[in-house]
Amino acid sequence: MGDTMKRQTWHFLFYKSAFTKTQIDQLLAYLKQQQNFGGFPIVELIGDGDSSDIRFVTMIFDPLSPINARLQSEMAKFMLMHAIRPDGNTAEADMRLYGRVMGRSDTELGIEFQRYDDQNMDVIYWGQHNSTH
Repeated sequence: MGDTMKRQTWHFLFYKSAFTKTQIDQLLAYLKQQQNFGGFPIVELIGDGDSSDIRFVTMIFDPLSPINARLQSEMAKFMLMHAIRPDGNTAEADMRLYGRVMGRSDTELGIEFQRYDDQNMDVIYWGQHNSTH
């Protein structure tokens, strides 16, 4: 059992220049409905509010298996996909969006990670100019 199995607190920082309040509210509603994050049980989900530039979301969850760099990237992309997902998207449209997001690098998508220790991390979403087109 490695340290990556410890309860995780991830802070998601969405830059307002790239994401709307509606998008973040939609993401929070989806996660609250699911009660899990990529299969890992969500312990607590907090819409921390915002600053002049950033909307904050904090998620505390229990990883059931180690989180390697690839999984960390996929989890961050999953969050992004649900933030930018148009309301009322069909399952087919969701699959296309999933393919577009997962097929890009973190850098291309404007995602940056700042890990503080084995339990705390910031996931920063700068946004990008053509994330869904």
